[in-house]
Amino acid sequence: MNTTDKADQELLDGLRSGDPRKVKALYDAYLPDIIYYVRRNNGSEADARDLFQEALIAVYRKLLDNDLELTVALRTYIQVICRNLWLRNLRKSKRISLQAPTDMVEHASTSETLGLDLERMERDRTYFRCFDKLGDKCKKILSWYFDKIPMKDIAKRLDTSESFIKKKKFECKNKLIDAVHQDPVFKEL
Repeated sequence: MNTTDKADQELLDGLRSGDPRKVKALYDAYLPDIIYYVRRNNGSEADARDLFQEALIAVYRKLLDNDLELTVALRTYIQVICRNLWLRNLRKSKRISLQAPTDMVEHASTSETLGLDLERMERDRTYFRCFDKLGDKCKKILSWYFDKIPMKDIAKRLDTSESFIKKKKFECKNKLIDAVHQDPVFKEL
């Protein structure tokens, strides 16, 4: 096992030894991202929990075989495993396609692909974090707009004029763009 991050190393050591506090810390730190991803992609919280447990079992087996060499953060490694497992699950069950591109993590074994995938994941996470900070009206308008609902229908839903919705959509979109550009994670990307 090889990792440069001390916190990741402690979590991995705790997983290997079965330390309940470290295992709980893994769940607390990484499971919410997996639940969010699975829910966005046609799954339930129960699906996400099962998926996460499968990923931890895979990591645990690699630890026991001394076959784990991390070149990315543990969080990212677990996310890649979960995304691959979820893609496989969706293909098997022939559910509708993912919101994220299906080639996103398919071949994550190469460092170049993994780097691009991780960057895309961070951009997505940044976007949704900024989107969640918008007001309710902005979130509704932009969600419906992104779902390709016509402006006149959005105006009816909100009991207002189409011209007001167009103006509000423009303002909300600019707020979102500004928030994303101001986000420290986005600036690093």
